[in-house]
Amino acid sequence: MEENPNTPDMLQSPDGSDSVQRWQPAEPKVLVVLLALFASCIFFAGIATILCQLIVQWGGWNEGLLSGLLGADATEPERWQMRFLLGLQHFSVFCVGGFLTVWLFYRGITKPVPGWADYLRSRELPSWSMAGLGILLLLVSVPLVLYSFQLNKMLPLPDEFHAMEAQANETIKSLLRMDHFGEFLGNMALIALLPAIGEEIVFRGVVQQQLMRRIANPWWALIVSAAVFSFFHFQFEGFLPRMLLGFLLGWLYWQTRNFWIPVIAHFFNNGIQVMGQYAVGDNNSVVDLEQDMQVPWFVALLSLFMIVATMRLMRKLD
Repeated sequence: MEENPNTPDMLQSPDGSDSVQRWQPAEPKVLVVLLALFASCIFFAGIATILCQLIVQWGGWNEGLLSGLLGADATEPERWQMRFLLGLQHFSVFCVGGFLTVWLFYRGITKPVPGWADYLRSRELPSWSMAGLGILLLLVSVPLVLYSFQLNKMLPLPDEFHAMEAQANETIKSLLRMDHFGEFLGNMALIALLPAIGEEIVFRGVVQQQLMRRIANPWWALIVSAAVFSFFHFQFEGFLPRMLLGFLLGWLYWQTRNFWIPVIAHFFNNGIQVMGQYAVGDNNSVVDLEQDMQVPWFVALLSLFMIVATMRLMRKLD
């Protein structure tokens, strides 16, 4: 539900004899905020593309990196160059574009519009117990996520989608080759930290919160925002598992009213594969749970039960 279009405020006249009524603006329209977010992300995506092209030309880098493709035989300098280009693009689109949208509409200049930190609910750090339960929620969801990936593979998809997925997986596998600890830290920053902050600003901070202003049933708002989150990854072979993760992250944000809990859980989820690959230390193959594990239906059902139990525990402790 949206706020009333105007909020009255009583002010004293200069001589104090009577009062006058001033009308203050309410929160911006949902559609305006979402369109501004889309425009901001597109604009900074263009800026990032220009910067990447200039950097590649001035640095004498391989121009093939601009396509976002990285082969299995890529050298360490090429892997670092790709990390830099992808990191610049993600930071520009999600962190800058998303935060600029929040700041533009929620600077806290006029009441009842809150300041940006209050709007994002990022002013306070969470307790260790709630942050730990947020991580636990995503941890117990792993079997159900893997099972949803199996279901996703049954869906008919155009050949173009399969080709896009194969190219993206090839780049990820190449980036996950880590010859030393420095590359591990670089991957943690690119694959875990940046998405945890930038994507939470855009998809939970803006998209989800704005949809909850418009859609009366918050559960439907969570489902729609999770679908948007999954769609804009443009990796449709993993649409259902990514949507499930988006739903859980959205629930954490909604239930705890703290921006940092889904950020921490998101960071944990993305960092698991990086840490697992580095711990294995096998640069000839990549640990891919989605491809390598088959989950029985009863294990997925047990995972669903654990998800519900963890949610109930968090609601009691909140």
